[in-house]
Formats: sequence, structure tokens, C-alpha cells
Amino acid sequence: MVAAVVAALSFTAFAEADMPGVPPAPAGGWKSRGIAIGAPRPKDVARFCAFIKDTLKPAGVDTIVLLVRYRYKFASHPECVAGDAISLADAKAIKAACDAAGMRLIPKMNLLGHQSGNVVHDGLLKGHPELDESPEKKKVSRNYCRSICPTHPDSKRIVCEMLDELVAAFGADMVHIGCDEVFEIGNCPRCRGTSTAKLFADWVNGIADHLKSKGVGMMMWGDRLLDSKTTGYGVWEASDNGTSAALGKVNKDVVICDWHYEGKKAYPSVDVFADAGYKMYLCPWRYAENAQKFLAYAVAHDKGQYLGFLFTTWCACEDLMDVLEGKGTPRHKPDSKGGLTLVALRRNFRYLFPDSKKPATSSAAK
Repeated sequence: MVAAVVAALSFTAFAEADMPGVPPAPAGGWKSRGIAIGAPRPKDVARFCAFIKDTLKPAGVDTIVLLVRYRYKFASHPECVAGDAISLADAKAIKAACDAAGMRLIPKMNLLGHQSGNVVHDGLLKGHPELDESPEKKKVSRNYCRSICPTHPDSKRIVCEMLDELVAAFGADMVHIGCDEVFEIGNCPRCRGTSTAKLFADWVNGIADHLKSKGVGMMMWGDRLLDSKTTGYGVWEASDNGTSAALGKVNKDVVICDWHYEGKKAYPSVDVFADAGYKMYLCPWRYAENAQKFLAYAVAHDKGQYLGFLFTTWCACEDLMDVLEGKGTPRHKPDSKGGLTLVALRRNFRYLFPDSKKPATSSAAK
């Protein structure tokens, strides 16, 4: 879902007063109201902890999915650590801030797709290029991101060792493993000849079973379990390479995060996942109008499958703090759809979290 996000930072003016009404909600309200946000840089950890207390808690946020990826100082695999990595002390500070605010903290990694860019390796593939699903390709599918080989004998061991360390560092009872936009799968000699659905399901279930043995739950993005032809979603929001046949084969206790970012007349994925027996979060991004339509459709098709909604942000943590605190002018670039990203994020945040107000700059931000 971050394909169009790389260039998506703008501070163009937006009419925030014209909100699309009150966010739709199931009977009794949403069980959880969360936000997915990038991990702060080490120098911004204290500010982020204050942001949790001063901005997110008053707004009514009860869950943070923290996009750590490989930006943690893994002692188990230092060869995979990405730049601007946070330390164990940083992780404990963020966890303490969440506990004090009564929030659930869920660390997130990318554990199938989104492994490095087309050419430059970082994170896992920087440390272990042998785990690349398409090592012979100079240009991968859709000129996008590389993937982990799910059948390499070292893949699961390495990622589970890193997950165990992340769970301990953040005191987590649930982890988000990504698994979105997997275009490189079934390519290498080990995987070739096995259906992409089996490769996908076996990989997800292997990690889920490992975490479950430790008493830890698991979340993932749901797009690879949707079929682009039958649902009408595009190939970023749904699969066109066969992984959708893993629907129903992925463990039913894996929580599905269903993301859609544009206004549509219908969002059939909410029925697909409910009928298959999965619990789920609804995940809008920047546009309040999209969030309104998505939540309204979901409420009208409520079969008891919703655990809550998860507002995704897809910008640097410091930029989000700036725009929600009304502090300064964030770094920005024109957006491919005419701008409005950061201002639209602020508008949608205020729409989805009606208790939020224009907060004073947090004490650690000065």
C-alpha cells in the first residue's frame, strides 16, 4: 500500500472544516481505534513518548501499530539492522509511554514482500542476500520490491529469532508481519512448481504458529488474500498471482487488516473476510471521504467480524507529529494526486477521532 506514498508529503491547504459528518460505527461503537505510525528516529523518541500522552491519548487512540521493520538494533542479527535504528532502551521507553496511556503497542515488521528496493538491498536482504526470492532478477515485478524466499531453510529461523527479540523488547502480545503487495513469489528453484497460495499460506502459518507457541498473536495486511478479478480491486489492493487461494488456509486466529484508500461504491473484502471466518481491522489512509464510505459500507455489512479500525499514515513519524501538533512546516514533496497528503491526514485524523482537538505542542517537542 505504500507504492504511491514515497512522494506523498505535502502541506497544501485543505478545507478541514468541511468534514463528512460523524464516523459510522457498529452498534456499541468500535471495539478498538488504532493508528499505524512509523517508528521515530532515536533523537525523536522522547518527543514521540510525549506525543502519545499529549495528542494520541486525548484523541481516543487505544492501539498503536508501530512500523519498526528493520529499524531496531537487533542483537540476534545485527547484520540486518537498518539506518536510524532504535535501541532496546528506546523500545522500553515507548512501551512505558503506551502503558501509561492505556494503549496497546503492536510492533510491525515486513516479513515477506517489501524487502529492499528493486536494486539496493537493506534490512534482511542486506544481511542475507541469499534469502532473496529473485536473486537473478535485476528488475523485479512492477519495478517494485523484493521478497523473502519462503522455502529457504534459513528464512523462518532468522525472521523468528528477530521477532522473538522484538516481542521481548516491546513487551508485545501481538505482532504485525506485513505480507502486503507480494509480487515476487514462486520464482526461485526451491519455490518454482509449488502454488503461490501454498507458499503464502505455509509461510504465514509457520510464523503464526511460532508466535502462538510464545503466547503472541499476529496481524497481517489482507490484500494478498483477495482476488483482483472477483473483488474488482486493483492489483495493489488484491492479488493477481494466485495467492488469494490461500484464503481460508491461513490460520483463522490471524487478524486481517483490510486496507483501501480510495472512495468506492462497495468494499466486498469485508464480506470476503467475514464469510471466511476472520476477525479484522478496517484500514483507511488519508482521505476522510474514503474513510466515511469504507466504514459506512462495513457497518452495513457487519457480521461481528470487526475488532476496530486502524488509521494508516505512511509518512515519517516526525512529519505526522508536526502536522498534528501544528508545529512548523514538515519536509514535503508534491503528491502524485495533487498534494494534500499531510493536511488530509490531519483532517482524517480529526474525523476518525472526534475527541481530538488542536493540541498544544507537546512538552518534549520544544
